[in-house]
Amino acid sequence: MNDPAEMENNYRVEVSGWDASENFFVEKTLLHWSEHGDKDIRLRSSLREGCVVFVRVLQRFSNTEAIPVAYQVANVSGPDGEGCTMVRLAQLYPRPSLRQTAENLVRPVTQPA
Repeated sequence: MNDPAEMENNYRVEVSGWDASENFFVEKTLLHWSEHGDKDIRLRSSLREGCVVFVRVLQRFSNTEAIPVAYQVANVSGPDGEGCTMVRLAQLYPRPSLRQTAENLVRPVTQPA
């Protein structure tokens, strides 16, 4: 991981949530964002696939704190020789409100000319 191009895709983050034993945890680690859009982290905490974690980018020279973003654990592999697991994340997005869903259903469909 000493390749400068690879280092550009790594971000210091703080990850929080509830582990597989349902204990709250907070860990600082690196988030690797691949060129294909995959997001992976390495954690000491044991997580279950499908659980929700919050990831906040740690900014070095900023007076403002980044807002945590919700992710779902898509895949867990490991533990490795140091007892850490590799976790693949999938970003979660808010569901539209019932009103927005209803408006989309009654909106007329326009035909292309």
